[in-house]
Amino acid sequence: MKKQAFLAILLVGALILTGVIFEPEMSFADDVAVTASVSTSVSCSTTATSTAFGTLTTGSIATASPNSTLLMSCNYGAGCDLNINDAGGGGNPGLWNSSASDIVQSADATLSAGTEGYGIQAATTANGSGGVLYPSVNYWVTGDNVGGLTLGTSVLASSSVPISGREITVIHKAAISGLTAAGSYADTITYGCVGN
Repeated sequence: MKKQAFLAILLVGALILTGVIFEPEMSFADDVAVTASVSTSVSCSTTATSTAFGTLTTGSIATASPNSTLLMSCNYGAGCDLNINDAGGGGNPGLWNSSASDIVQSADATLSAGTEGYGIQAATTANGSGGVLYPSVNYWVTGDNVGGLTLGTSVLASSSVPISGREITVIHKAAISGLTAAGSYADTITYGCVGN
């Protein structure tokens, strides 16, 4: 009996010893620093280069067709701005009739039939990825409300983080009065984008 007990003790000892002998050893080399850089980029484009009201009448508020869809991407950490400015005429923003030197001026307003007014509405879509491209509050309106255009640069929409392929839809609206001079009216709206 004593002999069997002795053998059992030796086997246990051998197992413990084996675990100690074959434990792997580790050594470490020097650290490796990994670096990279990403260039900043910003881009914007529009799907429509022209839109038209047709013939304006005093009895209704007109909406130009087609709407403009603006696409924007940027990888700036603080996002980017989609800017807008208006050519207008005679020193004012708006629909300009050069032959009559008359203008349907643009301003933040609630349009009504029979009263001159002109402006735009902006809405974001679900297309694209990254952050959201939010319209500025004066352009993010509906119904007969419009945001006024300016001769200087103003912000149409902005994001606070990088975006890719985000969209803004711009709707153009106008109304005239009985005193609006007859003739052809035109305007040029310029869009641009900049990283923040």
